[in-house]
Amino acid sequence: MRTRKLIGIVLTLSLVLTSFAGCGGGDKKASDSDSSKPIVLRLASDAPLEHIATGLNKEACKLVKERTDGRVEVEYFPASQLGGYETVYEEIVRGTIDMGQITIPDALDARLGAAYVPYYAKSFDEAKILYAPDSYLSGVIGGLTEKNGVKFLGTVLEGFIGMGFVTEPNDMFTPGTNKKVKTRSPAMATFRVAQEDLGFNPITVPYAEVPTAIQTKVVDGWVGGTPNINYAWVGQVIKYMYVNYIHAEATSYVISEKTLKKLTAEDADTVIKVFQEQSKKSFDLAQQNEETYKKKLADDYGVKVIEFTPKQIDAYATFVRETSWPKLEDLLGKDLMDGMRAEVKKVESAQ
Repeated sequence: MRTRKLIGIVLTLSLVLTSFAGCGGGDKKASDSDSSKPIVLRLASDAPLEHIATGLNKEACKLVKERTDGRVEVEYFPASQLGGYETVYEEIVRGTIDMGQITIPDALDARLGAAYVPYYAKSFDEAKILYAPDSYLSGVIGGLTEKNGVKFLGTVLEGFIGMGFVTEPNDMFTPGTNKKVKTRSPAMATFRVAQEDLGFNPITVPYAEVPTAIQTKVVDGWVGGTPNINYAWVGQVIKYMYVNYIHAEATSYVISEKTLKKLTAEDADTVIKVFQEQSKKSFDLAQQNEETYKKKLADDYGVKVIEFTPKQIDAYATFVRETSWPKLEDLLGKDLMDGMRAEVKKVESAQ
């Protein structure tokens, strides 16, 4: 009898243990199934569909998937679908958006706006040096984003920002005179200060609202777009496009450190390298792209494209560096501005 009871107990324990083993086996299979799913990263951008950055970004998505053998995929959201660049950067800091190809806003640290210091570069040849991955400026920006938990992957040189208008400005080629027009300007001081000094009346309007603001005459035009952006964003609205090289359109590839921690070391390195490659590629494509869209603005929309001569660019640049740069020292710090001055001097001395 005792033997039967003992056998019964053993059988019962066996069944219990088998049931636990079955749960464990089920969990492992579920885990294996989950691990087979790719990690999907969201990449946000302000760039419209017909834009140099969109081409680079779509190619990057393809390369990441190929080089990680499908373990990591990048889903691209162009045209501010996930919000303006200010919102996107905040979400990248939090890790709720993984990556961005955006203007880095200066809300968390004014020095993050240094890429848009007016007339830091006056030509594509200068920009290729001053915004290069190993440049002084890239080192500064990378150090600042790191403090926010964001890794800076490189600059996307989209071209040079000019100014588009529906109303022809007054005395456009003379810096400092009253231009008698209202320009949409980003909230960043690196834009606003120079606009005021040059003689424009800057009004802050969110990027996504620019076409409507011009159409409804809230502003007469805007600063903030390359010929490519002007074509894709407001080409049917503006009548004049001034190519005056006032700012390099130097958006940035950035990724949340929280996102990188979700990836294996190998896959994280692959993602970083892909976007660094696309950053370098942008420097070769930007000038050709700019020439293409100056012509398309004129041919497709009848926009009068007015190109500043090198002498006129120098006049604007000298004025801004002498008048506006000292004001930016209070915001960006004298050390940073002195560093940028030294870089400009080295580039100009080498020419």
